[in-house]
Amino acid sequence: KGKEFLEKYKQLRKIFELLGPDQVKARRFTDYKWLSAIYTYYMKRVIKSQPSYTGYIEKYYDKTVKFVHKTTELERLDDTLPVIEFGEDYLQKLEEKAKSNEEKAADIVFTLNRLVLVDRHKNPVYESLADKVERLLKRWKEKTKDYESIYTEGAGVINEINELHKRQKDLGFSDMEYSLLLALEEELGKERVEKDVKQLSEHLANYIFSGWINQATARKEVEREVRRFVRKYVRKYDLSLDKIDEIHHKLMERIENYGR
Repeated sequence: KGKEFLEKYKQLRKIFELLGPDQVKARRFTDYKWLSAIYTYYMKRVIKSQPSYTGYIEKYYDKTVKFVHKTTELERLDDTLPVIEFGEDYLQKLEEKAKSNEEKAADIVFTLNRLVLVDRHKNPVYESLADKVERLLKRWKEKTKDYESIYTEGAGVINEINELHKRQKDLGFSDMEYSLLLALEEELGKERVEKDVKQLSEHLANYIFSGWINQATARKEVEREVRRFVRKYVRKYDLSLDKIDEIHHKLMERIENYGR
């Protein structure tokens, strides 16, 4: 998605210049400013490099795009947008360095996009929060934005990330174990199933090894253990056959992803 956006923005930049004095350019000027601002934020927060188009437009394009570059205040954004590394003190640093709700909202949206959506399958915490971040990103894409509300919602997700990481550390769970726990809690509610998950992990250790996914016998044993595990909750939660299959499928996905 990010690569596609960069390519399309570069195409848009060329088209905007080629339009010359066309009235379409005047009608779309505000849209172009908005997309250019997103490009600036994206390059500095996600790609972690200065926007490349300044020298590019000076070399190849006439005064039209240069004018747009200045009137969109992108030069100011290049200099003032804070670059903040993600960590436990991320929100504190963002509060200290960002000068407006717009800057805070932009930084937190692109930070969450890079952490959660790009790396969602590399970390069980990020995977569990992907839906929330996707909704937040959808709000950001709206032209009329409530920056304060977006920032507040994003800060809530950041706090959840920190709390979930702390819980994993306190439990001493591997990524696979924690992914199973979060998936199970999502389906059954916040029940005390930590011991159950740990026991399942111990049983699976007999069948999980490098390349086990491609070994038919090992895979069947893992599937059998997981189905046996899910069935223990049938009576307590009155699970239907469809629900059993759904939970089994979700747990198998987590094991295949993290149990390597």
